Amino acid sequence: DYLKRLDKILAECGVEAGEAVFIGDSQVDQFSAEKYGVPFIQVPNTISERAFSFNSFLEIEFGSGDYGLEMIDLHGIKRVAHNLSSPQLVEEVIRREEGVLAHLGPVVINREEFQSANEIMVYIVDEPSSKNEINWNDEIAPFEMERYHRLFEDVKEYLQDQSVYIQDCFAGSEASCRIPLRIITQNAWRNLFVRHMFRHATDEEMRSFFPEYTLVHIPGYKVSGFRDPSIPDNLILINLLKKLILVVGASSSNATRKAIFLTLSFVLPKNDMIPVRCSANKADDGSLFLFFGGNRALKNSLCCNTNHAFFGDDCHGWTQTGFTNIEWGCRTPVDGLDPDQDPEIHSATRKFSTIVENADVSARRRILFERKNPNYHAIASFPISHFANADRSGVADFPRHVFILVKDSMGILPAMGKLTREQATIFLLLGYASSWDESADRDHLSIAYLPFYNSDLSIYSRSFYAGLLYEKLERAQCECWVLNTMPVGPNGYDTPQVELKLLRQFVSAIERGSAQQIGWQKDRYWKFETVSRFSGYPKEALNPERAWAEEGGQFLESHQRLRESFRKRLNHFEK
Repeated sequence: DYLKRLDKILAECGVEAGEAVFIGDSQVDQFSAEKYGVPFIQVPNTISERAFSFNSFLEIEFGSGDYGLEMIDLHGIKRVAHNLSSPQLVEEVIRREEGVLAHLGPVVINREEFQSANEIMVYIVDEPSSKNEINWNDEIAPFEMERYHRLFEDVKEYLQDQSVYIQDCFAGSEASCRIPLRIITQNAWRNLFVRHMFRHATDEEMRSFFPEYTLVHIPGYKVSGFRDPSIPDNLILINLLKKLILVVGASSSNATRKAIFLTLSFVLPKNDMIPVRCSANKADDGSLFLFFGGNRALKNSLCCNTNHAFFGDDCHGWTQTGFTNIEWGCRTPVDGLDPDQDPEIHSATRKFSTIVENADVSARRRILFERKNPNYHAIASFPISHFANADRSGVADFPRHVFILVKDSMGILPAMGKLTREQATIFLLLGYASSWDESADRDHLSIAYLPFYNSDLSIYSRSFYAGLLYEKLERAQCECWVLNTMPVGPNGYDTPQVELKLLRQFVSAIERGSAQQIGWQKDRYWKFETVSRFSGYPKEALNPERAWAEEGGQFLESHQRLRESFRKRLNHFEK
C-alpha cells in the first residue's frame, strides 16, 4: 500500500522505465523500483548498506564555500557558517544582537515578536508519488507544484547576498532508523536551537554525511512580497518528492522542530515505526516510562523529578524492537518557573547556551521567568546534557509504563486509574481536555480534542496512527495509567490543578512497583480500574461521585454530557 507510484511519475515525465534510474533511501523505495522495473541506486542510511558514500558517488566536495547548497540550487549566498559549535553560535548571537547574554551564560531572545508554531499553516507539495497517501485536512493543505517552483525561485532570489548558518545533524539516535538532516537558518540563535535539539554528526560521520532532508528556515522572507494573497506570510512547505522543507516568515524556533516531525510522521510509518510525542525517563534496569498529555511543563516536571534518568523531552520513535529518541534536546515552558518545584529544569536554564524565548532579563541580567508576550509561554531550550541525570544513549527497550495526563476541568473523570491498552489508545486518540473559557461567561466550560495531544500526527488519518500505536502497546505489553490533572468534583474558572506533589506520589508508586499497595475499584461509569484508596489523598479527592455528593443531579448531567461528547468524537473517527 505504501509503494511509490513510479508509474505515474514516469508517465508524467514521458520516460520509459528502462531509461530512468530511481535513487532511493529505504526498502520501500527498492520494492517500488522492482515493481515498476526501474533501475535502483541505494543511498545512505538504509537497512542493508551502511558504508556506501553517496558523496563520493556524486564526486561532490563539501569543503567548498557553498557546503552542498548547490544540491538544492541555492547560489550566491554571501556567507556560509557551517557546523559552528555552541560557543561560536553564542558569540554570533551576541555579535549580531539577536539576544542578550544572561547571568551564568544562557541566551535570552527578547528582541523579536514571539509566535507559536501552532499558528503556522502547513502545506505539502501536491505531486503524484505522495498525494494519494496524504490525509488532506484543515491543518495540511496541498500546494501546487508550479506555485512551489515560483515561490522557491523567489526565495532563492531573496537569499542572495544573505548570510546563513548550517547544521548537519540527525533526527533519531538508533543507527538503523535515524535520518540525516541539513538545516539552514537565517539567524544564529535558531541554528543554536537546532544544535540543541538534534544529534550532532561526528567528525567521522561527516566524512560520508549526505543529508536525506534539507530544511531552510528564513523568517525574514515575507510571502506577501510574492504577490499571492492566498498564501499566508507564515508557513511550513514540505516537498516530499525533493525532500526539501521550507519554513518561511515564521519566527518560532519550534517551527523547525514541527516541520521535521511532520515529515517524519509521513516517513517513519513506512518502516513500521510510529512517531510519538511524549516525555520519557529511563530506570536503572533500562525500562522506560512515557508521559503523554497536553501540558508539556507538567509532563517534564513529572518526568524529571524521579530517580530515573531523563530520556527525552517530546519527539520519539517506537520501532519494532524498541524505542528511540528523535531529538537530543529539551524545549519546555518556564513561565513562573519555581526552583523548589522544578529544580532540574531551573538548573538547566542557568547553564551556558540555554535559549530562553519570550522572557526578559533584569538590570543585573537575571532571567525573569515571566511572559513578555502574555499570549504565549516563556520557553527554554537546551541539550539534555544540561540535566544532571540524563540518558544520552537515545535508545531503549519497549516502554513498561504509559501515563496519560488529562485536564478534566469538568471534574467528572476519576483522579487516577488503570487503563487497558485499548482504553489508553482511545484516550490518546481523543486527546480530550476541558477548560473554562475566560473570554466568555465564567460559567462556560469548553471541551476540546487534540488527537495524541499534538497536531503534528496528521499526515495520515488519525485512526491509522491509533492502530499503529495500539499494536505497539500490545506488543510491549505496556501498563497504562490515566491521571486527572484537575481536582474531581465541582470546579470553577479559578480552580488550580492538582498539587504536583500528589501527582508525583502516584507516579513514584507505580515506578517503584507498588501499585498493589493502592486500593482499586472499577468505576461503574467509565469501566476502568480507579484508585479508591491512596496515602495522602482523601477519598472525596479520588472519587467523583463522593466529590459531587451534594450536587448529584449536576454530576449525572455533566457526566452524560461528557460521555455523549466522547461518543460523537469517536463516531467521527469511525466515519
